[in-house]
Amino acid sequence: MKKFFYTFWIALYPILIYTVIQLIFGLVIGFMGAIFGLEPDMLVEFIRENVLVFTTVCAVFSFVFLILFFYLDCKKGRVKKRGNINILDYIMAIIGGAGIAIILNIIISLTNLASYDSDFVEVSESITSPALMVTIICAGIIIPIVEEFVFRGLVFNRIKFQYNFVSAMIISALAFGIFHGNIVQGIYATILGFFLAYVYNKTKSIFIPILIHIGANLFVIIYGKLAENENNIWLLLILIVISIICAILGTIYFIKRKVENEDFKYSSSML
Repeated sequence: MKKFFYTFWIALYPILIYTVIQLIFGLVIGFMGAIFGLEPDMLVEFIRENVLVFTTVCAVFSFVFLILFFYLDCKKGRVKKRGNINILDYIMAIIGGAGIAIILNIIISLTNLASYDSDFVEVSESITSPALMVTIICAGIIIPIVEEFVFRGLVFNRIKFQYNFVSAMIISALAFGIFHGNIVQGIYATILGFFLAYVYNKTKSIFIPILIHIGANLFVIIYGKLAENENNIWLLLILIVISIICAILGTIYFIKRKVENEDFKYSSSML
Protein backbone atom coordinates (compact mmCIF):
# COMPACT_ATOMS: atom_id res chain seq x y z
CA MET A 1 0.00 0.00 0.00
CA LYS A 2 2.90 2.32 0.77
CA LYS A 3 4.25 1.77 -2.73
CA PHE A 4 0.82 2.57 -4.22
CA PHE A 5 0.46 5.91 -2.42
CA TYR A 6 4.06 6.84 -3.17
CA THR A 7 3.57 6.10 -6.88
CA PHE A 8 0.25 7.95 -6.86
CA TRP A 9 1.92 11.02 -5.40
CA ILE A 10 4.98 11.15 -7.66
CA ALA A 11 2.73 10.67 -10.71
CA LEU A 12 0.22 13.27 -9.53
CA TYR A 13 2.30 16.22 -8.45
CA PRO A 14 3.69 17.10 -11.93
CA ILE A 15 0.08 17.40 -13.12
CA LEU A 16 -0.80 19.43 -10.03
CA ILE A 17 2.10 21.82 -10.61
CA TYR A 18 1.04 22.33 -14.21
CA THR A 19 -2.57 22.91 -13.14
CA VAL A 20 -1.87 25.10 -10.12
CA ILE A 21 0.37 27.42 -12.14
CA GLN A 22 -2.54 27.94 -14.54
CA LEU A 23 -4.93 28.64 -11.66
CA ILE A 24 -2.54 31.10 -10.04
CA PHE A 25 -2.00 32.87 -13.34
CA GLY A 26 -5.77 33.12 -13.79
CA LEU A 27 -6.15 34.63 -10.32
CA VAL A 28 -3.40 37.14 -11.07
CA ILE A 29 -5.12 38.17 -14.30
CA GLY A 30 -8.41 38.51 -12.42
CA PHE A 31 -6.75 40.59 -9.71
CA MET A 32 -5.09 42.86 -12.26
CA GLY A 33 -8.38 43.28 -14.06
CA ALA A 34 -10.05 44.34 -10.83
CA ILE A 35 -7.28 46.86 -10.14
CA PHE A 36 -7.74 48.43 -13.57
CA GLY A 37 -11.48 48.60 -13.03
CA LEU A 38 -12.64 46.10 -15.64
CA GLU A 39 -16.23 44.98 -15.30
CA PRO A 40 -16.63 41.26 -14.44
CA ASP A 41 -18.25 40.52 -17.80
CA MET A 42 -15.49 42.32 -19.67
CA LEU A 43 -12.84 40.50 -17.64
CA VAL A 44 -14.37 37.10 -18.35
CA GLU A 45 -14.57 37.92 -22.05
CA PHE A 46 -10.96 39.11 -22.08
CA ILE A 47 -9.78 35.88 -20.45
CA ARG A 48 -11.90 33.76 -22.79
CA GLU A 49 -10.47 35.48 -25.86
CA ASN A 50 -6.88 35.06 -24.68
CA VAL A 51 -7.07 31.77 -22.77
CA LEU A 52 -4.88 29.95 -25.30
CA VAL A 53 -2.09 32.50 -24.96
CA PHE A 54 -2.41 32.50 -21.16
CA THR A 55 -2.30 28.69 -21.09
CA THR A 56 0.82 28.73 -23.24
CA VAL A 57 2.55 31.23 -20.96
CA CYS A 58 1.77 28.96 -18.00
CA ALA A 59 3.02 25.95 -19.94
CA VAL A 60 6.35 27.66 -20.66
CA PHE A 61 6.72 28.61 -17.01
CA SER A 62 5.83 25.08 -15.90
CA PHE A 63 8.35 23.63 -18.33
CA VAL A 64 11.20 24.97 -16.19
CA PHE A 65 10.13 22.67 -13.36
CA LEU A 66 9.15 19.76 -15.60
CA ILE A 67 12.46 19.56 -17.45
CA LEU A 68 14.26 19.64 -14.09
CA PHE A 69 12.10 16.76 -12.78
CA PHE A 70 12.74 14.81 -15.99
CA TYR A 71 16.49 15.32 -15.66
CA LEU A 72 16.45 14.15 -12.03
CA ASP A 73 14.36 11.11 -13.01
CA CYS A 74 17.00 10.26 -15.60
CA LYS A 75 19.63 10.44 -12.89
CA LYS A 76 17.56 8.16 -10.64
CA GLY A 77 17.12 5.59 -13.41
CA ARG A 78 13.36 6.13 -13.80
CA VAL A 79 13.83 6.97 -17.47
CA LYS A 80 15.30 4.40 -19.83
CA LYS A 81 18.13 5.31 -22.15
CA ARG A 82 17.07 6.51 -25.57
CA GLY A 83 16.92 3.79 -28.18
CA ASN A 84 18.40 3.91 -31.68
CA ILE A 85 16.27 6.48 -33.50
CA ASN A 86 16.29 6.86 -37.26
CA ILE A 87 14.77 9.41 -39.62
CA LEU A 88 11.86 7.10 -40.43
CA ASP A 89 10.83 7.14 -36.76
CA TYR A 90 10.45 10.92 -36.92
CA ILE A 91 8.59 10.87 -40.22
CA MET A 92 6.18 8.13 -39.11
CA ALA A 93 5.63 9.93 -35.83
CA ILE A 94 4.47 13.11 -37.56
CA ILE A 95 2.31 11.57 -40.28
CA GLY A 96 1.01 8.80 -38.01
CA GLY A 97 0.00 11.28 -35.33
CA ALA A 98 -1.69 13.53 -37.88
CA GLY A 99 -3.56 10.60 -39.40
CA ILE A 100 -4.79 9.19 -36.11
CA ALA A 101 -5.90 12.65 -34.96
CA ILE A 102 -8.02 13.21 -38.06
CA ILE A 103 -9.60 9.75 -37.82
CA LEU A 104 -10.52 10.37 -34.18
CA ASN A 105 -12.00 13.75 -35.08
CA ILE A 106 -14.03 12.19 -37.89
CA ILE A 107 -15.40 9.56 -35.51
CA ILE A 108 -16.33 12.26 -32.99
CA SER A 109 -18.03 14.27 -35.75
CA LEU A 110 -19.99 11.25 -37.02
CA THR A 111 -21.23 10.45 -33.51
CA ASN A 112 -22.27 14.10 -33.07
CA LEU A 113 -20.80 13.90 -29.57
CA ALA A 114 -19.50 17.47 -29.71
CA SER A 115 -23.03 18.92 -29.86
CA TYR A 116 -23.79 17.48 -26.42
CA ASP A 117 -20.67 18.90 -24.79
CA SER A 118 -20.88 22.65 -24.19
CA ASP A 119 -17.48 22.68 -22.49
CA PHE A 120 -15.88 21.29 -25.63
CA VAL A 121 -17.57 23.94 -27.78
CA GLU A 122 -16.24 26.67 -25.49
CA VAL A 123 -12.73 25.24 -25.58
CA SER A 124 -12.84 24.93 -29.37
CA GLU A 125 -13.87 28.58 -29.70
CA SER A 126 -11.06 29.70 -27.38
CA ILE A 127 -8.52 27.78 -29.47
CA THR A 128 -9.72 28.99 -32.86
CA SER A 129 -10.40 32.62 -31.91
CA PRO A 130 -6.76 33.84 -32.01
CA ALA A 131 -4.88 34.38 -35.26
CA LEU A 132 -3.98 31.14 -37.05
CA MET A 133 -0.24 31.58 -36.47
CA VAL A 134 -0.83 32.10 -32.75
CA THR A 135 -2.92 28.93 -32.61
CA ILE A 136 -0.25 26.97 -34.48
CA ILE A 137 2.56 28.14 -32.19
CA CYS A 138 0.60 27.75 -28.94
CA ALA A 139 -1.73 24.76 -29.45
CA GLY A 140 0.26 23.15 -32.25
CA ILE A 141 3.80 23.28 -30.88
CA ILE A 142 4.43 24.63 -27.37
CA ILE A 143 1.58 22.98 -25.42
CA PRO A 144 2.17 19.50 -26.96
CA ILE A 145 5.85 19.66 -25.93
CA VAL A 146 5.00 20.54 -22.34
CA GLU A 147 2.16 18.01 -22.08
CA GLU A 148 4.42 15.20 -23.33
CA PHE A 149 6.96 15.93 -20.62
CA VAL A 150 4.14 15.83 -18.05
CA PHE A 151 2.24 12.71 -19.14
CA ARG A 152 4.85 10.59 -20.89
CA GLY A 153 8.15 11.97 -19.61
CA LEU A 154 7.10 12.00 -15.94
CA VAL A 155 3.77 10.26 -15.25
CA PHE A 156 4.31 7.31 -17.61
CA ASN A 157 7.96 6.73 -16.70
CA ARG A 158 7.36 6.96 -12.96
CA ILE A 159 4.48 4.49 -12.95
CA LYS A 160 6.37 2.13 -15.24
CA PHE A 161 9.44 2.28 -12.99
CA GLN A 162 7.31 1.43 -9.94
CA TYR A 163 5.04 -1.14 -11.62
CA ASN A 164 5.03 -2.07 -15.31
CA PHE A 165 4.45 -0.83 -18.85
CA VAL A 166 0.75 -1.79 -19.09
CA SER A 167 -0.15 0.02 -15.85
CA ALA A 168 1.84 3.07 -16.93
CA MET A 169 0.21 3.16 -20.38
CA ILE A 170 -3.35 2.85 -19.05
CA ILE A 171 -3.01 5.31 -16.18
CA SER A 172 -1.05 7.95 -18.10
CA ALA A 173 -3.56 7.81 -20.99
CA LEU A 174 -6.54 8.12 -18.64
CA ALA A 175 -4.88 10.98 -16.75
CA PHE A 176 -4.17 12.70 -20.07
CA GLY A 177 -7.83 12.40 -21.03
CA ILE A 178 -9.20 13.55 -17.67
CA PHE A 179 -6.84 16.52 -17.65
CA HIS A 180 -8.55 17.98 -20.72
CA GLY A 181 -11.70 18.54 -18.69
CA ASN A 182 -14.49 17.69 -21.14
CA ILE A 183 -15.98 14.52 -22.61
CA VAL A 184 -15.00 14.99 -26.25
CA GLN A 185 -11.39 15.98 -25.65
CA GLY A 186 -11.22 13.43 -22.84
CA ILE A 187 -12.08 10.54 -25.17
CA TYR A 188 -9.82 11.88 -27.92
CA ALA A 189 -6.85 12.46 -25.59
CA THR A 190 -7.23 9.09 -23.85
CA ILE A 191 -7.14 7.13 -27.12
CA LEU A 192 -4.25 9.23 -28.41
CA GLY A 193 -2.55 8.79 -25.05
CA PHE A 194 -2.48 5.00 -25.46
CA PHE A 195 -0.74 5.38 -28.81
CA LEU A 196 1.72 7.96 -27.44
CA ALA A 197 2.69 5.74 -24.51
CA TYR A 198 2.98 2.66 -26.71
CA VAL A 199 5.30 4.38 -29.18
CA TYR A 200 7.34 6.03 -26.43
CA ASN A 201 7.93 2.64 -24.84
CA LYS A 202 9.18 1.32 -28.17
CA THR A 203 11.62 4.14 -28.92
CA LYS A 204 12.56 5.44 -25.45
CA SER A 205 12.84 8.91 -27.00
CA ILE A 206 10.56 11.65 -25.68
CA PHE A 207 10.97 13.40 -29.03
CA ILE A 208 8.83 10.75 -30.75
CA PRO A 209 5.59 11.27 -28.74
CA ILE A 210 6.26 15.00 -28.91
CA LEU A 211 6.32 14.83 -32.72
CA ILE A 212 3.20 12.64 -32.77
CA HIS A 213 1.39 15.13 -30.54
CA ILE A 214 2.56 18.11 -32.59
CA GLY A 215 1.59 16.38 -35.85
CA ALA A 216 -1.84 15.56 -34.44
CA ASN A 217 -2.55 19.08 -33.19
CA LEU A 218 -1.20 20.89 -36.24
CA PHE A 219 -3.15 18.76 -38.68
CA VAL A 220 -6.38 19.19 -36.71
CA ILE A 221 -5.85 22.97 -36.60
CA ILE A 222 -5.24 23.14 -40.35
CA TYR A 223 -8.12 20.76 -41.07
CA GLY A 224 -10.45 22.88 -38.92
CA LYS A 225 -9.41 26.04 -40.71
CA LEU A 226 -10.07 24.50 -44.12
CA ALA A 227 -13.43 23.17 -42.94
CA GLU A 228 -14.62 26.74 -42.33
CA ASN A 229 -14.89 27.20 -46.10
CA GLU A 230 -17.40 24.94 -47.88
CA ASN A 231 -15.46 25.34 -51.12
CA ASN A 232 -12.70 23.19 -49.64
CA ILE A 233 -14.87 20.07 -49.45
CA TRP A 234 -12.90 18.12 -52.07
CA LEU A 235 -9.59 19.11 -50.55
CA LEU A 236 -10.87 17.95 -47.17
CA LEU A 237 -11.95 14.61 -48.60
CA ILE A 238 -8.51 14.13 -50.12
CA LEU A 239 -6.90 15.00 -46.78
CA ILE A 240 -9.16 12.49 -45.02
CA VAL A 241 -8.07 9.71 -47.38
CA ILE A 242 -4.42 10.69 -46.92
CA SER A 243 -4.94 10.80 -43.15
CA ILE A 244 -6.37 7.29 -43.08
CA ILE A 245 -3.42 6.00 -45.10
CA CYS A 246 -0.94 7.83 -42.83
CA ALA A 247 -2.62 6.50 -39.69
CA ILE A 248 -2.44 2.93 -41.00
CA LEU A 249 1.19 3.30 -42.07
CA GLY A 250 2.24 4.89 -38.78
CA THR A 251 0.41 2.33 -36.67
CA ILE A 252 1.80 -0.67 -38.58
CA TYR A 253 5.30 0.81 -38.51
CA PHE A 254 5.42 1.26 -34.74
CA ILE A 255 3.70 -2.07 -34.05
CA LYS A 256 6.39 -3.84 -36.07
CA ARG A 257 9.20 -1.77 -34.59
CA LYS A 258 11.20 -3.70 -32.02
CA VAL A 259 11.19 -2.58 -28.39
CA GLU A 260 14.57 -1.26 -27.41
CA ASN A 261 16.56 -3.06 -24.72
CA GLU A 262 14.81 -2.59 -21.38
CA ASP A 263 18.11 -3.00 -19.54
CA PHE A 264 19.50 0.31 -20.77
CA LYS A 265 20.12 2.83 -18.02
CA TYR A 266 20.55 6.57 -17.98
CA SER A 267 23.16 8.17 -20.20
CA SER A 268 23.94 11.73 -21.17
CA SER A 269 21.69 11.41 -24.25
CA MET A 270 18.13 10.94 -22.97
CA LEU A 271 16.12 12.93 -25.44
